[in-house]
Amino acid sequence: MSSDLFVKVLDRVGNREYYGGDQAWFEKKTGKDYGCGVIALTNVIITHDIATNRLNPGIDKVDKTRYMQVAESIRKKFLPIIPKVGISGLELAIGANMYFLKNGINAIARWGVRPDKLWTSVDKMLKDNWPVILAIGPNNLVFGKKTLDLKGDTYKSTARAHYVTITAADEETITVSSWGKRYTIPKAKYEHYMKRTSNPLFSNILFINQRVKDM
Repeated sequence: MSSDLFVKVLDRVGNREYYGGDQAWFEKKTGKDYGCGVIALTNVIITHDIATNRLNPGIDKVDKTRYMQVAESIRKKFLPIIPKVGISGLELAIGANMYFLKNGINAIARWGVRPDKLWTSVDKMLKDNWPVILAIGPNNLVFGKKTLDLKGDTYKSTARAHYVTITAADEETITVSSWGKRYTIPKAKYEHYMKRTSNPLFSNILFINQRVKDM
């Protein structure tokens, strides 16, 4: 998948273009605080529709109002957000599979891959026109507050217990969407965070593959 196909969201009121969605656009506090999983799945679904021409060919931009209509539909029907908890990786996989079945998409999702298969799995999904939901999981220690750095062109941020969407990958870095912006993360730093600060149960990917049809 070319990162150029990743969904851009147009805010016509603010005359602004975003790189994917932003959980801050939810009206309710629960969505604003814990809606990153819903936004990540919305990014994946709309981008895959763009890449496979399920939307009108040539369209790679979606109006913000329309984007949030899709996000709210996913939240209500497939991915309810648990207040003060959010959405687990297992719940994300279940919600994605329910969406695929309901909408006739020949795909199946599962939570997590072996750490040594992480980047080859990411490459396969991107090749198959699926952006990749990546969890920057919580710390192993209950009260741990260590974060992972995210670097933008002229800005930066940090994340913990947060879902982002991988849109591209090379030998050393991944490009991700978070909070409607484009960031990069060194692969080595994510691996260190996964293995030392968090763990592969919580810091992993939603792996989507083609569903094998019965003979």
